[in-house]
Amino acid sequence: MEFLKSETSSKQNIQKEINVILLGETGSGKSTLINYFTNYFHNGTLENLKIAIPTKHHVATEDLKHHEYNVQDTSKSKTRACAVYNFRKEDTIYNFIDTPGLSDTEGLIQDDFNIEQILGAAEQSGVLTAIILVINGTQARATVTLRNTLCLVKSSIPDVLLQNLIVVLTNCFAASANFEMVHLKPWTVPEANVFHMNNCALSRPLALWVKNIHMKTYLEKEWQCSMETIEKLIHNLTQLGGKTTEAFTQMRMKRDKIKSQLHSILLDVKKFQVLQNELDVMKITQKNISTDIEKYSDYKRTKEVEITEFEQCGYYSTICSVCSNACCYNGDTVSPFQIILGMILNEFPMLNRAYNFINLFSSSVEPLCKCNHPLHKHYNANVRPVKRTKTVEEILQDVKNAYDQNVSKNEEIQFKIGNLDSDIAAVKDALDEKTAEIPKCCRELKMLCSQFNFVDELQGIFDIMERDARTLTSMVVRADAEKRIRNVKHVVDTLTSAEKSG
Repeated sequence: MEFLKSETSSKQNIQKEINVILLGETGSGKSTLINYFTNYFHNGTLENLKIAIPTKHHVATEDLKHHEYNVQDTSKSKTRACAVYNFRKEDTIYNFIDTPGLSDTEGLIQDDFNIEQILGAAEQSGVLTAIILVINGTQARATVTLRNTLCLVKSSIPDVLLQNLIVVLTNCFAASANFEMVHLKPWTVPEANVFHMNNCALSRPLALWVKNIHMKTYLEKEWQCSMETIEKLIHNLTQLGGKTTEAFTQMRMKRDKIKSQLHSILLDVKKFQVLQNELDVMKITQKNISTDIEKYSDYKRTKEVEITEFEQCGYYSTICSVCSNACCYNGDTVSPFQIILGMILNEFPMLNRAYNFINLFSSSVEPLCKCNHPLHKHYNANVRPVKRTKTVEEILQDVKNAYDQNVSKNEEIQFKIGNLDSDIAAVKDALDEKTAEIPKCCRELKMLCSQFNFVDELQGIFDIMERDARTLTSMVVRADAEKRIRNVKHVVDTLTSAEKSG
């Protein structure tokens, strides 16, 4: 919003400043009302009109900037941006804020954009003396566009400013007005703050009536009534006390916070989905690993093997250290040297291996025993070999390796699952906190503006959240998201029901 050129460049000797914002649906006559104010403050006459905002039949005559476009198209709002028109009377400056029309034919998106501009202009003004609601007084019934406009307006004005609400019914006199004030319920506007203006003087070109005595007389009378109405309205403005626009700031902050929290919930739900998907994959993997652990856990085998053991006996035998057979019994062909050597080698295995190694090189020329092993591989001892069967435990190394690998994988994946559980718990805690914050903000916003339309404000993001919830592939996450949406919608329904019952 920009502050436009006023009739004086200096505010010296100004004791009072009055800020007024005009609201209404497209074509209700807000810009025409600004032109009537211009004629009042600039001493315009019916035959010497002072025009601040160009119309279909009149070009701008005053050096005041405006934001009017396509003045020939009555279906679209001519005012495309908020503009301030400044006028001075004695020691008071009057700032009239003209705003874009609501219920524009360009649709809801344009309405939302216009409302944001209007609320921004109101907030920026700092102090508002009055809000003028401009309504076409010829409408007997609340049309769809009018109902939409009133809904938007009611949802935008803080309760603290309702005492400063003025209604101007255009295109009618008090006796010919069709609009019923009951359409503004639950608002109640004092009769002194309701004005009627038949602004037909600006709706016809000068050439059409200047030579028509009957029409000229009618328009002169209408003009006089309109100027008197403007004077009464200006007098009322001087009687109203200014109200700070801090409530508009608080409303904006609450609205932004609610939308921010809902959007943050939307993002957190998506994060929840990603984590839950990863957790589901991890649990399936862990299940497969557990199956493999059980599969490879039987890596030990027992088998029966035949072994040769030596028993003490009362005679010496010649024992082959290679095949463990007794080649000679009862001292046959046993020399004392062999006996002593056998006893030593039998008592000291390490010495036995060393002896065998030393004699390895002479095995090619040494004669063989009947067991076909070299003689130096034999020794004499008073033992005899005995064949026995023994049960031994055998580890299947390949199976054991597979078992160990899967146990290691299971420990690693269990650690990851623990981290995912912690991350999911943190996301759910954040979701709980944000979900709990929304009802609080809604109630605080309701206290600022009792007629605030939460359904209209939040339906768009609810639709997005419900649409995204249907795309969630995890039943756990979808159920959680749908529950949160239901809880927030319940709060909205409760606040809306309280408004209707009240």
